[in-house]
Amino acid sequence: MQNYLRMLWGKKVLEWSPQPQQALATLIELNNKYALDGRDPNSCSGIFWVFGRYDRAWGPERKIFGKIRYMTSDSTVKKLDLKRYLQTWGR
Repeated sequence: MQNYLRMLWGKKVLEWSPQPQQALATLIELNNKYALDGRDPNSCSGIFWVFGRYDRAWGPERKIFGKIRYMTSDSTVKKLDLKRYLQTWGR
């Protein structure tokens, strides 16, 4: 469940950053500082998934993302039981 949220936030950091290189630096910093598996190779692979390393877009190219697959909050909600997640981890 956490991976979907991690990928959503990774896609948002990419969207909000002026350059992909800056998004990558931000994601590596946040990952190394806050993720329990921060410096694990699998965790680093997750970061590069955001940039299309292990994933390909299905739809048309978008202004910000190009060929990188876009991810929305709505599509993430469909993949997880948000109500249960919030009951467990929300305030």
